[in-house]
Order: sequence, then C-alpha cells, then structure tokens
Amino acid sequence: MTIVQAQDVSGKISLELNKLQPIDGGGCRLSIIATNGLERPMDQLTLDMVFFDKEGLVDRFLALKFSRISAGKTKILQFSLAEKSCDSISRLHVNNVSNCVPASIKDVYCSDLLELSNRTPIRFGD
Repeated sequence: MTIVQAQDVSGKISLELNKLQPIDGGGCRLSIIATNGLERPMDQLTLDMVFFDKEGLVDRFLALKFSRISAGKTKILQFSLAEKSCDSISRLHVNNVSNCVPASIKDVYCSDLLELSNRTPIRFGD
C-alpha cells in the first residue's frame, strides 16, 4: 500500500514547459515536467501537442507519451524536434490529453485536470 502525503495530491495534473535547448543540426530539445496530483496512478499520460511557427501558423503535430506516473509523483520528458530551431517556435498548444484515468472511470475529461506553467519564452497551453 502506498501512502501519499496530502501536499502531493492536488486533484490536478501539472505540466510545466521547463526548458528549450538548441541542439546540433539546428534542432530544439524541449523538457516538460508532469506531476500527477491525482489520488491514483496514471498508467500512461498522452499529450497531443501542436507547434506554431513565428507567424502563428500551425507547423507540426506531435504525440508525447509519459510512462506510468504514480500518484503524487513527477516525471520529466525530453523530446527533440529535428531541424526545428527553438527560436522558430512561438507557441506550444496542448490539443488533447488522454490516458489520465483507468478505462473503468467514466466521464472524466483529462484536459479539465490540467494545470499549466511555463519557464520558457514561448507561449504554452491553450
């Protein structure tokens, strides 16, 4: 049995766009921190993301998958966009969130559970 301290359970899934880092070849590495503030583990958290260019036009879609996140715990995901410089991205939009609850739980829309924060110069969220 796992005991989760009260301060670890917020009833929300916190996502922080933590860092953009240029990589060789003109690409960009992004770091996202996900904290499971729910009272139950998530077997897999899937984020459907949309990237916008400097002109505000949709540039690309990307699905990001976090492996199991225990209740009250944090996971960090880094991903690279090949041939996409960090300064060419103006916005990262969370288009959809899925797999935040077991299939047996009905009527929960994962996107409603999000709490977003950002430490980068690009816009993050809705």
